[in-house]
Amino acid sequence: MAHGLTYVNSGNVVTLDSEFSRLVVVARGTWSGNGSGVGVSFPATVTTAEPPLVFVRPSQSNTFCFCKVLGSPGSWTGFSFVGISGQGTSGSWFSAAFKSNETATYGIRLWDGNSKLLFDNGTPAAQFTRTISGWGYLGADQTSQGVYRLSWTADSPLNTGDYMLLNNIAMDVAGGTSRQGNMYAIWEYGNNRLVIQVIGVDIQTTLYTPVVFAKPIS
Repeated sequence: MAHGLTYVNSGNVVTLDSEFSRLVVVARGTWSGNGSGVGVSFPATVTTAEPPLVFVRPSQSNTFCFCKVLGSPGSWTGFSFVGISGQGTSGSWFSAAFKSNETATYGIRLWDGNSKLLFDNGTPAAQFTRTISGWGYLGADQTSQGVYRLSWTADSPLNTGDYMLLNNIAMDVAGGTSRQGNMYAIWEYGNNRLVIQVIGVDIQTTLYTPVVFAKPIS
């Protein structure tokens, strides 16, 4: 950078820069409900063009499917997901974006050259912690509807306090031809693992969708 501010930590890693936004927490909270569906409203509309990143951590073993970030560009209002019918669900969530908010009454704020607010010391930051990109195939079974349910897992524990990015679970998985499969993320605290399932007609046995985890930084 030719001018401005750069903050480097003790590990010589740039943690704050006047040219690049940090991932910051724009809202956080908890949910409780049942498997028929959970809807969470943000306390304030998120005005970014792209959807905010929504991270979730269930309090018990749970299934996330038919996930959605609700709203439209410039007006994101919340998120929703469906679990297993008859099964209770609860947990914690936070939404994050590469955009800060004016929240602190004193301290420091940092803008870029286009007057975009990059940092406010009253806005908590979030940090990506790990990504699962390599999956081990567990096999397939056929559902009562005649379609196939394929499962994968990875050696990546759930007892670290990390939150899972819901946006990727909201995406469909392409089949071998033109069909698509719905993705399910299953938290198994008993086995300390995450299982990804895809239900469809002609789903391939290799999964390429990454699962991303993060934590809010107090």
